[in-house]
Amino acid sequence: MRHIVAILGVLSLVAPLPAAAQAAQAKPLPVDAKKLQPHRDSLVVLVNNQPRGGSVFELTKSGDSLIVHELTTIGTAIRQETTADLNGRGEVSRVSQSGMVRDVPGGIELVYAAGRVTGQVQAVTASGPEHFSVDTVVPPGTVDDNTLQALLPALPWSKDAAWLFPMFSAGTKTLTEMILEVVGEEMAMVPAGAFDAWVVRLSGGPNYVTFRVLKRAPHTVLKVEVDGAPLKLELVSGGGL
Repeated sequence: MRHIVAILGVLSLVAPLPAAAQAAQAKPLPVDAKKLQPHRDSLVVLVNNQPRGGSVFELTKSGDSLIVHELTTIGTAIRQETTADLNGRGEVSRVSQSGMVRDVPGGIELVYAAGRVTGQVQAVTASGPEHFSVDTVVPPGTVDDNTLQALLPALPWSKDAAWLFPMFSAGTKTLTEMILEVVGEEMAMVPAGAFDAWVVRLSGGPNYVTFRVLKRAPHTVLKVEVDGAPLKLELVSGGGL
């Protein structure tokens, strides 16, 4: 079980980095935590361009910490609920997830501290549920794959934006160097309206994930598409529009 962009396993295998990035060194994403303001976004989940569910993504503050909450449903086949804690710098400290995939339960309980990620995973695989422990060294600034979408509004977007960063996926126990880069700009059409957007590509796994991110602040995520999969999410309503 992971966030919606990874539910279909699109980030579950490690693929070679593009040649331009092979000589680069992975670094923490340049997150400006002051830009992580409380908001609530509602998205429709489309499968083969037909509405099949929804995803509600919410960011709240609790003292000096930030709490990310996501609830996604796709018909009767998938239900996933995730809560993640971020510190005042936008770094992940805890991830808790539960859900069902075709009546098979799954879940994640992780703690990020002192350069390690530890916890338990009940993964849903093609052959059924699989339980395993996690205890892995991670570099500073590692992003959990369940929290990436929450961080997008806090990045310094421009036409030349491109970052190589470490991302951990509990579902496959993999630490991968991922690339997040602006590959274009367009007028994005979503149920919430038409907006000038950056076209942002996430690569480093076997498939691309493409985001449309609102050009102006608060850089709301407008659309998420998975290359090679019939799945996409489009914004219905959101904070700051």
